This record gives sequence, C-alpha cells and structure tokens, in this order.
Amino acid sequence: MAKGKRLVIFGDSIAKGVTYQDGRYHLCSEHNFDALAQKGIVVSNFAKMGACSDTVLAIAKKRLDACEGAQVILSFGGNDCDYDWKAISADPDGEHLPHTPSERFIDGYCTAIRKARQAGARVAMTSLPPLEQSRYFSFITKGLSAENILRWLGDTDHL
Repeated sequence: MAKGKRLVIFGDSIAKGVTYQDGRYHLCSEHNFDALAQKGIVVSNFAKMGACSDTVLAIAKKRLDACEGAQVILSFGGNDCDYDWKAISADPDGEHLPHTPSERFIDGYCTAIRKARQAGARVAMTSLPPLEQSRYFSFITKGLSAENILRWLGDTDHL
C-alpha cells in the first residue's frame, strides 16, 4: 500500500486486538497501527468484541462509505462457531447448535464480501487462529460440568 491508502477492518475481538490474560480481557497495546500511520496508511478498525457474523455485517453495511478505494479485511467466525456451553453442561445428551448456523454464516460472509466490493474495496479475509484446546476447555467449563461438556464433545479435539 502506498501513501494515502486506507485499511478498513471488520471483525471480532481478535481483529480488535483483544487478548485474554490473567483472567481478564486486555486491548493489545501493539495493536495501535502507528507503523502503518507513519507510512501514510489510514486505518479504520470497526471490529467489535464478541461479534458474530450478523453483527459484523450490520456494522459493515453502516460503514460502506469507508470502504470506497480501501483495502478491507474481514476477520470473524470464532464467535459464530461457538456454543452455549452452559446449556451443553446442563443437557449433554441434547441437540446443540453453534451460535450461527453454517448456512447463515456463509451467506453473511458472502454478503459482506459482495457489499465491500460493490463499495469499491479490495477485500481480504483471514482464517481462524488455532485454539489451545486444553486452555480453551478450561475456560469454557469454568463453573460448569466439564464432565458433561466432554461427554457431549467426545474429546477436546472437537473444539
């Protein structure tokens, strides 16, 4: 990207720069884009903690004006494929679906790409980072029945 270029980010907490350490959420101090600003790149980060694809799409639709001529990065999906762990803990033999059904997620992601392109943006997408299974399992089972959740999962490789 040359001087005067713009970068627009739509996503969830990862794109926002949120980390989880010592039992608390923190905004990563290195996630301030100063290095890009020094190169003349204006960054607009519309990422939101906890956002699922429906939320990201709604934000993107409101911010389409920022996309014209920009490089847009779409970075979301982790919250969509997560589950209601409390419900699973209470009823491990029940049917439990992710927060966003796959068809709605695919449709929303495709819509976000299409809308950004129609607004004149170049679009790039990120993939989900891998989970640290044991750490994530400890996080989602805090205060819940780890035994029931594991029974529903089969094993932590399914996280």
